[in-house]
Amino acid sequence: MNDAEQSNAVGHWRELAMTVLTAARTAAGPEPSEGESGGRAAIVLEDAGGDEITVHASFYPQLEDLGGGEVAATPAQATALELLEQLAGEGEDDEPDV
Repeated sequence: MNDAEQSNAVGHWRELAMTVLTAARTAAGPEPSEGESGGRAAIVLEDAGGDEITVHASFYPQLEDLGGGEVAATPAQATALELLEQLAGEGEDDEPDV
């Protein structure tokens, strides 16, 4: 395996590990009480070097595609989706408020 292939493999396995760990944490949270929907969303922000970040998101239960760009989501999941859209909408020149 050459250096480029090794770097690609490490990135792939790192992404997979982060996804599994995030999903496990989301699913292992406390069980919802009677009458609650129990929807969860986990977002992990990770430094990727320089000014770059990597964003990982996991939803439990999985989001349901309703077609036409719409998904069925719990209130927590909908809030997470809005946050992710805001993160994706920031321009390269915009500095996030911290």
